[in-house]
Amino acid sequence: MPGIVVFRRRWSVGSDDLVVPGAFLFILHLIWMTVLSVLLGIFKWDCNVMCILLLWRYIVGYLVIFVISMIVEFSICFLATRGSILDTAARAPMQYILYVRLFLLLVEIGWLCAGIIWLTHFYQTCPVDRMKDVMLGLVISNWCVLASVMVTVWCTYDAAGRSWVKMKKYQRSMREAELRCGKLHYRSGSRNRNWRQRKVIRAYQDSWDNRCRLLFCCMGNSDRNRNSFADIARLLSDFFRDLDVVPSDVVAGLVLLRKFQKIERELIVKQRKNDTYEFLSGVPVTPRTKFLSLTEDGDLGHFQLAIHYMHFALAAYGWPMFLVNHSTGLCQLCTRLRCGCFPCGGNEDEATVVEDNCCQCNYVALRKMVDVAEVEVIYATFHVDVGETPFFVALDYTKKKVVVSIRGTLSMKDVLTDLNAEGEVLPLSPPRDDWLGHKGMVQAAEYIRKKLLEEGIITRALAKDTSRGTHQFGLALVGHSLGAGTAAILAILLKQDYPDLVCFSFAPPGGLLSMPAQQYSQEFITSVVVGKDVVPRIGLRQMESLRADLINAIKRSVDPKWKTIACSVMCCGCGSTPTSAANLEAGGCISEYQRDKDLARSQTVVPSDSSIALTLHRPLYPPGRIIHVVRHHPNKGEHKYESRWRQMLHKHEPVYQALWAGPCDFDEVLISPVMIQDHMPDNMLKALNKVSACRDRGAADGDAATRGTVAKDAATQRTPEQRHVVLHHQSTPTSSHGRDANVYVTTHSSRHGTRL
Repeated sequence: MPGIVVFRRRWSVGSDDLVVPGAFLFILHLIWMTVLSVLLGIFKWDCNVMCILLLWRYIVGYLVIFVISMIVEFSICFLATRGSILDTAARAPMQYILYVRLFLLLVEIGWLCAGIIWLTHFYQTCPVDRMKDVMLGLVISNWCVLASVMVTVWCTYDAAGRSWVKMKKYQRSMREAELRCGKLHYRSGSRNRNWRQRKVIRAYQDSWDNRCRLLFCCMGNSDRNRNSFADIARLLSDFFRDLDVVPSDVVAGLVLLRKFQKIERELIVKQRKNDTYEFLSGVPVTPRTKFLSLTEDGDLGHFQLAIHYMHFALAAYGWPMFLVNHSTGLCQLCTRLRCGCFPCGGNEDEATVVEDNCCQCNYVALRKMVDVAEVEVIYATFHVDVGETPFFVALDYTKKKVVVSIRGTLSMKDVLTDLNAEGEVLPLSPPRDDWLGHKGMVQAAEYIRKKLLEEGIITRALAKDTSRGTHQFGLALVGHSLGAGTAAILAILLKQDYPDLVCFSFAPPGGLLSMPAQQYSQEFITSVVVGKDVVPRIGLRQMESLRADLINAIKRSVDPKWKTIACSVMCCGCGSTPTSAANLEAGGCISEYQRDKDLARSQTVVPSDSSIALTLHRPLYPPGRIIHVVRHHPNKGEHKYESRWRQMLHKHEPVYQALWAGPCDFDEVLISPVMIQDHMPDNMLKALNKVSACRDRGAADGDAATRGTVAKDAATQRTPEQRHVVLHHQSTPTSSHGRDANVYVTTHSSRHGTRL
C-alpha cells in the first residue's frame, strides 16, 4: 500500500508484493544457470560444426542473461522486504529496477525467438542428443515463465490507474497552491478537482462493470442482468473509491485485525471493562446477557422448533447439500430417482416440480431431507435468476404448518442478488418510507410473493386435505443465508394476509432491514446465528466499519507485509504474533488503539493523501429476535468430577450454548478461521443439535455434578452462598441461564478460562 506506479499508471500490486515473484524467478534462474554451467563444462563442444557453435553461443548468451537477471531479481527481493506496509519511501527505487527488468525481459524474448529458430533448423540434424533436449526444455520453460509474467501483468492491470495518478498529482498541486496562495486560490480550483474526481469514479465504475460482465459471462446479456451489473459496479466503485490498497494489503490487514481484536477482548476481560467477564465466540458475557431458558416452561419448545425448521432450510439446497452431508448420498439418490428422462417416467406424488433436471435429483434430495416429520411437498421450483430464488412449499402435518422454504446462495445468479445490497423501500401498502430492505432480497421476496399469489400455491396447500385440518394450518417461512433474508422480507409482506405467520431466518445477512422494520419483525421472526458467522455481520455500513478498521490496523503495522502474512502461518516458525500486535499487548495501549479505531470510523475518510469523504450508507440490521449459538472452551481442570464432561474435554470439544442477542450486537466483523465455516447450513444444524446435546448431558449428569461439587466445596471451605450458586448452576447447566448471566458469571468467571 499504495499500489505501485509504473509508466505513470497505478497498478493493483504493491512494491512489497514483488518479493515472492522476485524470489521465484531468482531460484528458477539459479537452477538453470547451474545446469547450463555444468553442461557447458563437461560437454565437448566441436565448434567446427555450425549448429554446435550456434548452440554454444546461445547457452553462453543465456548464462549472461541469467546472471544479470539474478542480480536484478535479488535487488527486487531486497527492496520489497524493506519498510512497512505504509512506509513506501524505502522502496522508492523499485520502479526503476522494474524498468531494467522489463528491458531484460525484452532481451530474453528475443533470445527465446532465436532458440526457436535454432530448434526449427537443427533439432533433427545436429549431432548433440543431450544438449538438444536441454535446449528444448530451456525454451519451453522460459516461454512458460514469460506466459506467467503476462498473466500477472494482466491481473494487476488497473483500468483507472492513469486517471488515478492524474487525480493524485492534481490534488498535491492544489494543496501546494493552498499553502502558497491561501484558501481562496484552492477553492477556485475545486470545480476542476471535482471533475477529475468524477472522471476517476466513472473509470472505476466502468472497470467494475467489465469485471462483473467477465465474471458472470455465462449469464447472458438481459436487461435485468445489465441493470444488476451497473448497480453492483456503482456500489463496488463507491466502496473502493480512494481506497489505495492492493489485495495483499487486505490480507495483511485481516491478519493484523484478527490479532488486535483478540488482544482487545483479552484486555477488556482483564480490566473488567463494562462488567465483561469473558467472551464466547466474540460475544461479551455481562450481567445483562440473556441465555435461553431451555426448560419445558421456557424457550425449549421454541428452540426445538428452530431445529425442526432448519431441516427444511437445508432441504431447499437440493442434491448438492445432500451429497455433502451423506457419504452414501449418491446411492440413496439413485434408488429414488424418477427417471424423468424417459417418457414412461411418472411422479410418485402430486407435487408440482418446476425446472429440475431430467431425473429430478433436487426434488428427490429434498424429499429425503424433510423425512424428519410427516411432510408432503406441494410445490417446488428450482428456477433461478437474478432476483428470483428457488423455493418449495410443503405441508408439515407434525407442526400443522404450511412451510415455505427458500434456498440460499448456490449459483452465480444468487451471488448477484446478494451483491445488490443497497437499501430499498419495502413494497408495502400503505408504503412506509423508513422501512428499507436489502434490494436484491426485496426483489426475490416480491418474486416469490407473486408466484404464491398468481398460482394459488398456499391456497392449494391449505385445501389439500381438509379432513386432516389443513385448512386451519398456519404459515411458516424459513430459509438460510440469501433464503433467510428473503424469507424475512416475505414474512413482512405477507403478515397482513396471514396474521399467525411465523418465520425462522437462519444466518440472515446483517444488512437486511432498517431499524423500524427490524423492530416490527421481532413479533414473528426468529433469527439464528452460529458463532462468528460473517454473513450476519456483513452489510454496507458494517463493511464501511471494516474498511476503517483495516486501514487503522495497517497504519499500526511496523513489519514488512511478507512477515505479517507469513507469521499468520504457524509452520513458518517466526511466531504467530506480528510485532505491532505484540507491542499492543505488551504495552497495553488498548485505549489508544480504540481511540484511533473510533476516530477512523467516525471520520470515514481513508487516511491517505486525499481528503475525499466516503459515502455513508444507512445502517441495516438482521431481522427479528436473534438466537446466538456460542461456544465455550473449558479449561482442562473444569468439571473434572463429571465423567462425561471429562470425555468431552479430552477431545477438546467445546460446550455449545444459546443466548438472546440484539440487532446491534453484529455491527463488527469478527476475523476468525471459522467465520465462513460457521455460516454453512450443515454446520449450523450440527451446532443447534449440540446445544440440545449439551443440555441433555448436563441434565443427566446433574446429580453427579452436585455430589462432586459438595465434596469440592467441603475441601475448599466455600461460603454457603457460593455453594448455593455453584450447586444451582451445576444441577441445571443450561436451564439456569434463562433470565440473565448472574449464575453463569459466578460459576464461570472464577474457574473458566477466557476463550475469545
